[in-house]
Amino acid sequence: MLANLAIIAQLSTNEAVFLLHLLVAGAIVLVAGRFGRTWLVALIVVCTLLMNIAVAKSITLFGWEVTGGNVLFATVFLANDVLNEHFGKRAARQAVLIGFASGLVVVVMMQFVLRYAPNAHDTSQSALAMLFDVRAYPRVVLASMVSYLLAQLLDVQIYQLIRDRTGARRLLWLRSNASTWIAQAFDTVFFTTAGITALPIRYLDGGPIDTWQVWWQAVVFAYIIKIALAAVDTGFLYMTTWRPLLPEASTYRPNRRK
Repeated sequence: MLANLAIIAQLSTNEAVFLLHLLVAGAIVLVAGRFGRTWLVALIVVCTLLMNIAVAKSITLFGWEVTGGNVLFATVFLANDVLNEHFGKRAARQAVLIGFASGLVVVVMMQFVLRYAPNAHDTSQSALAMLFDVRAYPRVVLASMVSYLLAQLLDVQIYQLIRDRTGARRLLWLRSNASTWIAQAFDTVFFTTAGITALPIRYLDGGPIDTWQVWWQAVVFAYIIKIALAAVDTGFLYMTTWRPLLPEASTYRPNRRK
């Protein structure tokens, strides 16, 4: 009984932290957006790098086993949508490429750091190797980076396509969500298949993704979480169209009251 209560308490704590994390992340995007394009790009770079570290942590959230990088993922997509909405497709694509390049530089540089022989006083080698050593799962690293790049570029393209077809002042919720739905469907299927299927990585029931049933569960669970986060992001995106929160140098012009 006490063990069950402890588990419930842990879950409720995780969920409370998750909701607070979402609110703080959304507020950070609003603040960065208010200062303009450069701040949003910097935020995307920081969250992209942190996301690749936080994904190593496994947590239970609403009864599902997920990683610690989900809110960071949502922050990147929200910041990119803000860029797309207020500064155009070119600015959003540039941010994606800068984020990708930054991640690649970190991976390359950390391989050299790991190759240095640690001395007798070092306590960080094993932890750094777990996070950054591509030799452990090179397929995961390659699939993750390719999936991130293609999904983000696809999101930018679809977002702008819907915006062009529906107009700048209409259906903001549609372009925000639909672009994420499509891009993340690709990202989830591609990464799960190319990155972690059949590898000896613990998932769900404690085993690897080595059957279609487990593969399907992995895809569905990850996709549902991303869809839910996209819905939350939409509210923050609408806030950036309010005059007090309008990004500096934004090309967006709020409707004036008659």
